[in-house]
Amino acid sequence: MPFSNLNLMRQSRTDLAPHWGLGVLVAFVYVIIVGVPSSIFPDGEGVISLLLSGPLSVGLAYFSFSVIRGETPHFFQLFDGFKVFGKSFLANLCYTILVFVGIVLLIIPGIVVGIALSMTFYIMADRPELSFSECLNESWNLTSGYRIKLLGLTLRFIPWYILGLLCLGVGVLIVIPWHFVSCARFYEELKKEKSNQ
Repeated sequence: MPFSNLNLMRQSRTDLAPHWGLGVLVAFVYVIIVGVPSSIFPDGEGVISLLLSGPLSVGLAYFSFSVIRGETPHFFQLFDGFKVFGKSFLANLCYTILVFVGIVLLIIPGIVVGIALSMTFYIMADRPELSFSECLNESWNLTSGYRIKLLGLTLRFIPWYILGLLCLGVGVLIVIPWHFVSCARFYEELKKEKSNQ
């Protein structure tokens, strides 16, 4: 029986229950690191985001895997992506360029590419032996046949992000770890589905 996004979100929330405080702290630091340098150096906003987003996304994937795999997540996992800085940076650069080109081509292709490559950083955290291009390619193949479902998962979080913004923005810090953990669980379900095909 195909897995349900709603059940996946509920399970992720249960997995996070003992770690909400840590998850909020990780999300807060993530937002600060990506956002504050951009506000201080507005002319270099795109460059700073491009440099930091990849490694930090891998770090969030490490944290999320620890949560769903019953391990002990810790704060410094957020920075573990810097151990593969070059690879994560190149993956993020390619991801950004491909999504941008897709958006220029009437928006819909950009959404498709974004969803298709969204598992890249989870793959990089789960299979560190792969190169950045192999991670991108693996994400493309892994999400094949499940992109609408993955888009559906993303859309389910939009109302929660809006609600978080209405709570003076603080609520977003609760939604971010929940979203990442749910995507990590989606990745695990994709691996099971693909192995059974």
